[in-house]
Amino acid sequence: MKKMLVTGTEGEVGSALLPQLAKYFDATGFDIKPHAGTQKTVQGDLLNYDDTAGAAEGMDAIVHMAALLCRKEQDRSIDLNVKATANVLQAAVDKGVKRVVYCSTVWASGHGATEPYLPIDEAVPCEPVCMYGQTKWLGELMTEWYGRMHGLETVIIRFCGYHHVKGYAADGTIDWAQADLPALFGRCLQAGQKLMNPVDLGEAFGLAANKPGISGQKFIVGVNTPYVASDAAGLRSVPAAVIERYYPGVPALLEKIGIKIPSMPYFFSHQKARTLLGFRCQHDLGDLAQLYRQWKGIP
Repeated sequence: MKKMLVTGTEGEVGSALLPQLAKYFDATGFDIKPHAGTQKTVQGDLLNYDDTAGAAEGMDAIVHMAALLCRKEQDRSIDLNVKATANVLQAAVDKGVKRVVYCSTVWASGHGATEPYLPIDEAVPCEPVCMYGQTKWLGELMTEWYGRMHGLETVIIRFCGYHHVKGYAADGTIDWAQADLPALFGRCLQAGQKLMNPVDLGEAFGLAANKPGISGQKFIVGVNTPYVASDAAGLRSVPAAVIERYYPGVPALLEKIGIKIPSMPYFFSHQKARTLLGFRCQHDLGDLAQLYRQWKGIP
């Protein structure tokens, strides 16, 4: 079983990711905060090189999730998002780690309104419009540099994000009686589609850490959508009509549930993640609608 270090495992995303990866890897969490759960973890500071290198010792892969949004603590976030990333990469080289998966953000290219085309894909020019996006883009550049100069295997995930939605269990099943329906369906209807299923989280980053032949690649990861460039105008003005083409009957179901379909001003391409990484989220909008109908006994 491959040994894996996962950074930032006391945060919202990392704490959900670590137990998923631990199903398939000998995974150890790393965070500056103490761990109150039952997962295998090491406490340390990524800004301290010795702490970072010590945790990297003997690892086959590092999944670098630790990050801080640049709001009130801009100086600290720059340190964590840039300097700590350099420590992780250098430690990987020094300790013979084979692969580093760097969790970036779709904000590295902009905020959806500034990118020159839709759907936004991995090749879009990066012109960040917020400090968080800027720091994560700098992390991407460092990750690529270490791959180029040191032969380190690197994979960059441009992450749409993750936020748990009530109803999803740790095994990816949905308790419809307890589910937050507006949030559940709404996640598939919004621009910047964040993952909400913990199983998807583990699948995406597990593939990035373990799949052969993908070193040097970037992947946009989020809730899958099928939309193409010719759908852009319709998704802004008549989104229900576009959704009806791809998912017949779903707009009527959403109306019956009381969920309004919003305008979608931008969207991402998940084709590369599907075809090269091999990742498709467990449930897209059509899957959720089908499962809900089955639960309610709706033909």
